[in-house]
Amino acid sequence: MTQLSVQERFSSVRARLEALGLWDADALVRIAPGAVFRAAGEPAETNLFSAVSAPMAVLTAGRYAREFVRKPHALHAETDDAAQMFGVRVPVRTSPRRGDTACIVPDRGFVVTARFENELIAACILLEKLCMTARLSHRIGAPKALSAPLCLMEHAVYMKKYSRPSLAAARGEESAPETREAPDLALRESVIAYGKKLAENRLIQATWGNVSARIDENRFLITPSGVDYDRIRPEDIVEIRISDGSFAAGQRPSSEREMHRLVYAQRGDIRAVIHTHSAALQTFAACRESLRTPEIDAPCASYGVSGSKKLAESASGVLRSHDLCIMANHGFIAVGADLETALSRAVAAENAAKRLLEAE
Repeated sequence: MTQLSVQERFSSVRARLEALGLWDADALVRIAPGAVFRAAGEPAETNLFSAVSAPMAVLTAGRYAREFVRKPHALHAETDDAAQMFGVRVPVRTSPRRGDTACIVPDRGFVVTARFENELIAACILLEKLCMTARLSHRIGAPKALSAPLCLMEHAVYMKKYSRPSLAAARGEESAPETREAPDLALRESVIAYGKKLAENRLIQATWGNVSARIDENRFLITPSGVDYDRIRPEDIVEIRISDGSFAAGQRPSSEREMHRLVYAQRGDIRAVIHTHSAALQTFAACRESLRTPEIDAPCASYGVSGSKKLAESASGVLRSHDLCIMANHGFIAVGADLETALSRAVAAENAAKRLLEAE
């Protein structure tokens, strides 16, 4: 790896974190072993990352982390995505120890570690969300931490399976994809476009979250599992039969496909489903609280492990009579007569949740 490529990778990380409001003037970024940069871009000598085995790491902070680190405490995984990324908890340390995926550094910010850039960015978003929940959740309830065995299982699945496509792509090990004919091309392109809009509206991070759209009374299209939205092609979008959930051999639909299938099966008026992991709604999910305002009615469905039949049945049960649903310790789902309606509802719900949490 040349010095130029290392500098370019640092610039990419800095630009992305700045755009997310997760860049700190005292940030330190490890792009590769032996390649650490200060926020301004000059090389840094530091022992902060000496115990980190992952190739990438960053010390930074967002708005809520800056407040939280003044009087920090360990953060326990309260949502499935946090468990997948960090395991059981994020400890408080002056520097990360071997085996830590992340830690809170008092009066400085947080350190996250990662195997590739998209994972690093996602980890920063997730940890900032944990800090937001820690700072604001008392206004609506108390977070309910997931059990340690469940967190360990979720983390193992993420490391060994769920993140594998993204890791292979980051390492340049991804085989050249087969180009296939893609029927319903316009709808496939719309599904991809709205997946990107979720990222642009900060409703998802990395590959968490999914989008689907109905083709007809018998079929729908859904985003694939574990593929970053900037790499999805029309032929990667998976067609699912509503009657039995079947799909073509060799394809990898979203792990939440059963939740989407049940919604389409029980509501003929729904033509689009959007599942998000946005910050303010995640706080409601962590507290297992419904969101109700004069404009928004989003009941909280009972908890089910991500991708499980229980989660699908719990969420779809709420969506029989509602267009919005908070999923306990997981995320949020919005449905509509088209993708734009579903997205608009998700954005409106996130904004309403944020107003409630930040109200003085």
